[in-house]
Amino acid sequence: MRTKQLLNERTDFHIHSCNSDGENSVKEIVELALNREHLRVIALTDHNYFAISSKYIVGTNGNFLEVLPGCEFSTTFTFPSGKKEEIHVIGIFPKGVAPEAFADLFSSIDEGKQKYVKAILESLHNLGIDLSMEEVMAEKRSTGYIGRFHIASLMVKLGYGKTVEEIMDRYIGNYSPYYIPATNYIPYASLETVVERIQSQSGFPILAHPYSYHALTEKEIITLISSFKEQTGDTGGLEVYYLEYTKEQQESLRKLAKEYDLVPSVASDRHRKEQPFSSYGGYSFYKEMLVRLGNRKQEVK
Repeated sequence: MRTKQLLNERTDFHIHSCNSDGENSVKEIVELALNREHLRVIALTDHNYFAISSKYIVGTNGNFLEVLPGCEFSTTFTFPSGKKEEIHVIGIFPKGVAPEAFADLFSSIDEGKQKYVKAILESLHNLGIDLSMEEVMAEKRSTGYIGRFHIASLMVKLGYGKTVEEIMDRYIGNYSPYYIPATNYIPYASLETVVERIQSQSGFPILAHPYSYHALTEKEIITLISSFKEQTGDTGGLEVYYLEYTKEQQESLRKLAKEYDLVPSVASDRHRKEQPFSSYGGYSFYKEMLVRLGNRKQEVK
């Protein structure tokens, strides 16, 4: 009984579908989360795109799953030094969301993304790897989404590496020696603007994977978290139980979440079919998010 109870407490607030750079459809994700994983709550958080707009519940009383609309927003954060960094913010919307309320934030991304992809292809060309824009665009999703994942997938198909992770680490990822900042080409909205918009639409903003950005120092990570807290007030979260992080990293983030009074969040950042869902509980965190959203609604009134 205790084991089943713990399993039913599992949550995952960071999952990608094939609408952006994930491999599973929304239907497949929901079926896996419900019937294989027995999760209690998940959020679908595609990049700069809403796969669903309303919360729904599937299953039975003994085994049910809440599916929340969400999004992983790309933002620009400017450090006091003037350094600009692409920072991701998860927005989850337990009461549902009107995607058109974010249309202006997304509209400028497509043109910049084309320039960014061209810059990556030029960098690869200088390394002796020639890919055409036509080949890359053939990987584009039906929603129009294109990103580094699709370039990496194409390179795997063409034999430049065995896995997407290998390609990212060697050639185009955040930790690659050939990393190109997206903010050089894509005019992402500021972190402040995105947080304000999420909250204005009754959403809950969560700072995503704080240890995964390009070459941030420990001091810069603290600055980022502190600034995020200042922007979100009492209605903000921090990805603490991020599946790829070590126990030591998770413990460090847990302490930071407590210090800055940010609600801990649980995240697999699942993209590929073989990747696991989150293994942590976290339902109590979700309930705390709902309480804080309720309190904010009362304050706004």
